[in-house]
Amino acid sequence: MNAALAQSATRAAALVVEGIGKSFPAGKGGAKGALRRVLEEIGLEVAPGEILALTGPSGAGKTTLCRILAGLERPDEGAVRLGGRDLAGVPAGRRAVAFLFESYALYPHLTVRQNALSPLQAPNAVGAGAGRLDPAAAERRVDEVLELLEIRHLDARLPGALSGGQKQRVALARTLVQDPALFLLDEPISHLDAKLRHKLRGEIRRRLSAQPAPAIWSTPDGMEALSVGDRVAVIADGRIEQVGTPEQIWLSPVSTRVAKLLGDPPMNLVPGTLAQEGGGLSFTRRELRLALPPALAAAARRAKSAEVVLGVRPDALTLVPPDAAGAARAEIYSNEPFGKHAIVTLDLGALLVKAKTTMSLASGLGDLAGAGTGEGIGAPVGLELPAEGLVLFDGPTGRALPAA
Repeated sequence: MNAALAQSATRAAALVVEGIGKSFPAGKGGAKGALRRVLEEIGLEVAPGEILALTGPSGAGKTTLCRILAGLERPDEGAVRLGGRDLAGVPAGRRAVAFLFESYALYPHLTVRQNALSPLQAPNAVGAGAGRLDPAAAERRVDEVLELLEIRHLDARLPGALSGGQKQRVALARTLVQDPALFLLDEPISHLDAKLRHKLRGEIRRRLSAQPAPAIWSTPDGMEALSVGDRVAVIADGRIEQVGTPEQIWLSPVSTRVAKLLGDPPMNLVPGTLAQEGGGLSFTRRELRLALPPALAAAARRAKSAEVVLGVRPDALTLVPPDAAGAARAEIYSNEPFGKHAIVTLDLGALLVKAKTTMSLASGLGDLAGAGTGEGIGAPVGLELPAEGLVLFDGPTGRALPAA
């Protein structure tokens, strides 16, 4: 750690969120005085220098939580502490929080460079570099970030002359030039094209990881969350569903809600029932029957109901000829080639599942299904499920059944 970073580390410390709850008026259609609960008992800890990726569907409460942490909203209950300091009653301008708004919130009368410089020039800024950077050093920092975000050539333009993706990068530059006690990034790359998004998420992660402040990266994209977070927090309907490392979240989703958010495409969720077969258990759905491996069978015995949901990742499914022994019969619904791989959607009878397969196999689906066409749409095909790597969820609750 260099001297400047060591000095910054004395200011940065952990973020602790305890029991945060928030309600808003129900609005049109609601009873007079009724409240709509948007956050419920949110508890999180983010270590100094750690990036916590916060992911969940639109309306899950991600932005509201960020606004509470920044001091722009007051929680109904709970506490927020930063470096051991209770932030209750501390106004937004004194929290030393660098907040990237999803809506950009650029100053329309300032150029790209002036917008990026603004937090370093604010007379009452706290922890944003004010009083520590001379004008030349501030300009150099802005140049570095504008170059990183590939918008240095736009530094003399006003926001009104920029595209949505360019505006988002200006807002990102204004955030990254700061030296705060906490970074809050609300969907920081959502409006960029795919190529630039893939490049910048690594660059931004690298820059955040080199600073001592904790950071929260909010995104509805579960795969983005897995790629940028040291840990991932999944939120749904205002509640934290799961917090863990990307590997833990990917391999062991605690609920069907979490499973639906992660993956490209996400995990297939197949409802079915448990059946006793000799000394073991099988998962059944119509003609589909799968003998559960010992670990999964042990988990299944903890189920309170025979109704369960089997989770299987698309890349674990194998397509075989429709008459293959032990294979479930399906019908090819669609075939989407993506170059190295293809996503094949299969109709299992009132249920669509997706298989992620190699391009060579996908291009030969017609022959595999005996249809004589490259696509094989509507033709029968066999589907083999793996013996390992499956997740079993309780049907009524949607919660994962833990293995022994």
